[in-house]
Amino acid sequence: MTTRKIQAGPLERSITLQREAINEDARTIEVAFSSEEPVERWFGREILDHSPTSIRLGRLENGGAVLVGHDHREHVGVVESVTIDGDRRGRATVRFGNSALAVEKFNDVKDGILRHISVGYRIHELTLERTGDDGDDYRATDWEPFEISFVAVPADPTVGVARSVDGEQNTITVNEPDPEPEPEQQPSKEERTMPTETTPPAVQTNKDELLAGERARITGINTLGRKYDLTDAAEKAINDGTSLDAFRGIVLDQLNSEQRSEAKPVTSIDMSRQEVQNYSLMKALRACQSGDWRGAELELEASLAVADKLGKDARGFYIPYDVQQRDMTTGGANTGAELVGTDHLAGSFIDALRGQTLLMQLGADVLPGLVGNVDIPATDGDGTFYWINEGEDGTDSTIPTRTVELSPKTVAGAVPVTRRLLLQSAPSVEAMLMRQLQLGAAMAIDNAGFVGAAKGPTGILKSTGISTVTLTSPGKPTWAELVQFETEAATDDALVGSLAYVGHSNVIGHCKSKPRDAGSGLMLMENNMVNGYNAYRKNGLAATDLMFGNFADVAIGMWGVLDVMPDKATKAASGGLVMRVFQDVDIVIKRPQSFVKAVSA
Repeated sequence: MTTRKIQAGPLERSITLQREAINEDARTIEVAFSSEEPVERWFGREILDHSPTSIRLGRLENGGAVLVGHDHREHVGVVESVTIDGDRRGRATVRFGNSALAVEKFNDVKDGILRHISVGYRIHELTLERTGDDGDDYRATDWEPFEISFVAVPADPTVGVARSVDGEQNTITVNEPDPEPEPEQQPSKEERTMPTETTPPAVQTNKDELLAGERARITGINTLGRKYDLTDAAEKAINDGTSLDAFRGIVLDQLNSEQRSEAKPVTSIDMSRQEVQNYSLMKALRACQSGDWRGAELELEASLAVADKLGKDARGFYIPYDVQQRDMTTGGANTGAELVGTDHLAGSFIDALRGQTLLMQLGADVLPGLVGNVDIPATDGDGTFYWINEGEDGTDSTIPTRTVELSPKTVAGAVPVTRRLLLQSAPSVEAMLMRQLQLGAAMAIDNAGFVGAAKGPTGILKSTGISTVTLTSPGKPTWAELVQFETEAATDDALVGSLAYVGHSNVIGHCKSKPRDAGSGLMLMENNMVNGYNAYRKNGLAATDLMFGNFADVAIGMWGVLDVMPDKATKAASGGLVMRVFQDVDIVIKRPQSFVKAVSA
C-alpha cells in the first residue's frame, strides 16, 4: 500500500429535509445529514464510510453549530444529539434558538421554504476502493463533520465551501495499492557479451531500501512543510531531491527570517474581522465555568478549531492567535469609544512579551506557533581549508554537526477574578486581565531563560559549555576582568551578533560607581555601556551574577496559544474564580560558546 498526501479544504453535502420530523413545541428538527452516496470530487468519487470508527463526531456532539448557508455569522441553533443508524446514515436532532434570525429561519423550515440540509466536514484519510474506466472510487475512512446548515439551494458538491474558522486547507492521507512492478528488461546477447570500456560496473542496490528511504524523505519533508505552513517549499524540496536534513535547515532559515516572523503561525484559524471583534474572553470564562456554552458559541468553536490544529484538547479553552493579535484601536476618552465593546484584548500576546522580556529585547530568536518537537541543526566547527599543489587531490574535512532540540515545557499562571468582575464585559476589563497575564508570563519566561527553572528550560547560566571569568571579589568586577569577558568570547570566535552584558542590579550599580583607574575619571559603566557594549540589569539573577554574550544564539519556542482554565474551587465562597493560564514554551542555547559568565574565586 502506497501513501500520499493531498491538500483539500472543507467540503459539504446536501440532503433534502423531511418536514414531518419537525417538533414545533420543542423547536427541534430531526435531520439526516450524511450518507454513503458517492459524490464526484476532483480526486474521484468520494464515499463517506459510516462505520463507527470512521467518523469523528466530537465536534457535533459538543454543541455543534447549526448555521444558515454555512455562514458562521448566521448561527441559528445547536446540535442536540447525533447518531449513526443501521441504514448507514448520519442523523441529528437540532434545536433552533430564540433570536430573531433563528425564529425567522425556523418558520421558513416549517413553511417548506428552507428545504435542504447541508453538512460541512473535513476528510482526514481516504482509501482507494476501486479503479475503473469511469473513474476511481475513494472511501473516506477518517472524516469529521463540524457543522450543519440549512440552505436554500444546495451547493455544487464538487466545490468545497470554506468557513471563517474551518476554511484552511488540511492534509488528507490517501492510501492506494502499490502498482504492479514492471517486468525487467532482459539484456540482449550482444549487451551481455560486449561491454564497453566506458560502461561503469553495475552497482547492486536494494530497491526496497531505496524505496523506503525515499518514502521516509518525502514523508518527513511533507510533515515539516505542514507544521510550519511551508507546503510550497516542501513540494519544491521533494522535486529537487533535497535531503530531509537539508530541508530542516531551510525551515529554520524561514522561521528566523523577518518574513517568517510576520507570517501567521500555524495556530491561526483565519477568523473574520467581525468574529475577532465579537470574541469575548469574559463570555468564554463564564461559559467554561458553568459548562453551558449557549451564547458563547463563537468562543467554543474558535477553541475547538485551535484544538484541531494542535492535535490536543484544551484544559479549559484556547484563546486563538487571531484574537490575541487584535489591537485596542478605538478612540480615546469622551469620543464614544468607551461604549464600543468590540476590541477586547490588548494586542498580540507574543508581541507584548517582546516588549516586557529582556531576553527577547536582546535579540533572542522567537519561534511562535510551533507544533511538536523541533530540531535546530547546528555545527560546532567549520570546514578545513588548505593549500595544494597542481593536480593534487584535496581531502574533505569532517564538520562536526549536532541538533538542538526544542520541546514544550509548560509555564502556568493564575489571575483572580472576582464575582463582580466576572459579570463585566467592557474592553478595559479584558485588556487589564490580558496585561496581567502578559506581565506574569514575561517574568517567568525571562527568568527561566537566564537562570533556568526546575521543571522548565535549563537557562543560559546553567548550560554546559559556557566560558567563565573568575572574579576576585564576587559581584564586583574590575576593568581588567570585564575586558576578559570579551576576550573569552573572542577566543571562541563568538564575538559577533547581539552582544551585551547582563547583570544583577547590585553588579550594575557597582559598575556605575567604580572608577576604571585612578586618573581617567571614567567609571566601569558609562552611558549604560561597559567596554563598548550595552549593559542591562536583570533582578531575576543572583546578586553576584554577570554574563556577556551573543543573545541572538538563544532560541525561544512557543507552542500553540493561551490555554485558559477557570478554577471555580479556590474562590467558590465569594462567587469568583481563578483564571489559570497555561502556555507551552522552551528556551535553548544554540551555541554555548557564545556566552561567558562570572564565577567566584
